[in-house]
Amino acid sequence: MKGHLDTGALNADVWAHDKYAYVGVWSATCPATGVKVVDYHNLSHPRLVSRLQNDEGTSAEDVVVRRVSTPEFTGDLAVTGIQVCGDVEDPVFRGLQFFDVTDPRHPAELGRWTAPEFSVGCHEVDLVQRPDGMVLAGCSNLFAEQINGTGEVVLVDATDPNEPGTAGDWAIGADLGVDPGATDQNLGCFPASFDHSVRFVDQGLSVYGSYWDFGAVLLDITEPSAPSFVSTADIAPPDEDGDVHSVVRAGDTLLVNPEDFSPVDCPDEDFGAWGEVHLFDVSDPAAPALEGTFSTPNSRTLRQDGFYSVHNTEVAKGSQAFSSWYSDGIVWWDYRHPSDPVMRGQFVPPAAEDETGTFPTVAIVWGVFLDRQRNLVLASDMNSGLWILRPRALGNF
Repeated sequence: MKGHLDTGALNADVWAHDKYAYVGVWSATCPATGVKVVDYHNLSHPRLVSRLQNDEGTSAEDVVVRRVSTPEFTGDLAVTGIQVCGDVEDPVFRGLQFFDVTDPRHPAELGRWTAPEFSVGCHEVDLVQRPDGMVLAGCSNLFAEQINGTGEVVLVDATDPNEPGTAGDWAIGADLGVDPGATDQNLGCFPASFDHSVRFVDQGLSVYGSYWDFGAVLLDITEPSAPSFVSTADIAPPDEDGDVHSVVRAGDTLLVNPEDFSPVDCPDEDFGAWGEVHLFDVSDPAAPALEGTFSTPNSRTLRQDGFYSVHNTEVAKGSQAFSSWYSDGIVWWDYRHPSDPVMRGQFVPPAAEDETGTFPTVAIVWGVFLDRQRNLVLASDMNSGLWILRPRALGNF
């Protein structure tokens, strides 16, 4: 462990850019503390230096920062996903906020994209500048198709972040004819099909939408106004719950993270253990093929003294995976042989009390980010804040 900063309670995802970390804030008691910007030039003494402020009544869980250059804006651009904490009819902004973080100590809000009326808002987000110069932001608008009939994989043109606008959207009902509320693919402890996450690939010419129960959906977005379905990497079967939380693609391998809470949410039902990461061969993007799975010893159990589901995964050096695994902390594993991946290391932060009283006093690591310039792993724990780690014997990322 190289450094730690207690950033308060209800920490969500983590991103880093140019030796500054960005830690989101979860909903729960809806503290609206904003995305916390942490200077970690000095690894042993990281410092909170500013915030990307969200509105009261909202959460700002996910954040992405990229260096972009367009006729309208050149610099470091941050996008945060804003959701309403309460009822979707509450009169608060939800959607995307864009910030100029070229000087992270003095961020400046540039513009906002407002989600359709009565939406939950943007849960997870992504940001990319494509080869054609367009800057695209991605928004997973939870349950939007069932709430108001709008798209759930939403593409926002942020080429001019002062005036972002909808570029296109996609949903399984409107575009595949699959009723998200009634499909027989809804199964397990939490039977529902909705887009939980977005992840750009192919330099922003394709995007994955991580659909709970329906699978990891790959879309061709060469024309953002007309996303085209390519394939689905479906984890059920063999997974009993099928709750696809997020994905990462490295080379020809797609790693699918299911967020499975059935051991605590449905303890009296037979929905299996905490689950595992699924690895797919996507050398043919139209025909993903399951190659193997990886799980920790705890995630193969039904234990209830913590939360042992995977949340997010990032990849270094082609086959070295680092996963945020809630109460299993950060898990380092090797999938050079996808059918037989092995665990290489683990860091579990000490249990910390949640000052809001929402969570028990256990490790709950939500986010993971790889600082490839400094060969560091950043982790965000919901109770204890930001952790800065360096894997031993891995070398340059």
